[in-house]
Amino acid sequence: MSDTRLYYEQLRGRARQLVNRIDDAMDGLLSVDGAIDEVMRADMDNPGEMSTTDAEDIRRMLDTARFSLRAAERIAVTHAGDVDGAMRRGGLVVEKTAG
Repeated sequence: MSDTRLYYEQLRGRARQLVNRIDDAMDGLLSVDGAIDEVMRADMDNPGEMSTTDAEDIRRMLDTARFSLRAAERIAVTHAGDVDGAMRRGGLVVEKTAG
């Protein structure tokens, strides 16, 4: 395997790993919504319980984080596609044929 091909294989692996990690982060943020719901089930205005306002503030912040992650994911997916394209243009990828 050529050094160039090895280099691009590493770039592609790293790019795909970044996309996967961003996807994992999004899954984590989505699970926080469920945790907020669980916390709010006990809200009866007792001392120490989370207020509705605080819960909504957290939800707004999570929405902002999800928006940012979606933007980061678009950038990462584009980058991964750019690496794949560079590999194809450079003849570093063997295209799979049907059959």
